[in-house]
Amino acid sequence: MTYDAIEHHHIRRLWPADIAAFRRHLKRLDADTRQARFGSPVNDQFLEAYADTAHRLGTLIFGAYYGNEIRASAELRSLEIVGEAMAEAAFTVEKDYQDKGLGSLLMNRIIVAAQNRSISQLHMICLRDNDRMQHLAGKFGARLKIKSGEVTGRIDPTYPTPVSVFEEALDEAHGFMTAVLDWRI
Repeated sequence: MTYDAIEHHHIRRLWPADIAAFRRHLKRLDADTRQARFGSPVNDQFLEAYADTAHRLGTLIFGAYYGNEIRASAELRSLEIVGEAMAEAAFTVEKDYQDKGLGSLLMNRIIVAAQNRSISQLHMICLRDNDRMQHLAGKFGARLKIKSGEVTGRIDPTYPTPVSVFEEALDEAHGFMTAVLDWRI
């Protein structure tokens, strides 16, 4: 089943109670999407273990939900390096939900979250043939560098502003209430 419009979804931060839904999302990824996300072919056992590490310290995950299922996700993983606040952004969108604007919506959430955490550098890494990720990164002003078989992108978020803090707080409040309702179903 595919959806032609992004209005059938809601995006929210994932909480520990959402790990099973995140795991199901990862395991629904087709082979090409798995390789694009992780840089090499991965199996279900790898994805099970990966999902179990999803909520480690320094990681925020956002999910795009259609009903009670996550169909796209974005991760912000801290890369603290000698006093410099850096993070990596990574995205997955299930095949039937690609090219619907979910990556852009999730990228916006990741950038605001990075900005509000005073992250000075946001990095993305993808395979050289991952045109979707390169397009998404470029759309948000990332500086792209091609090196061997991979492409790296870098965005330097601005400092937090009252507007960015309010935007995230509003999204978090709405997302938490939606999560509570999701968990009750």
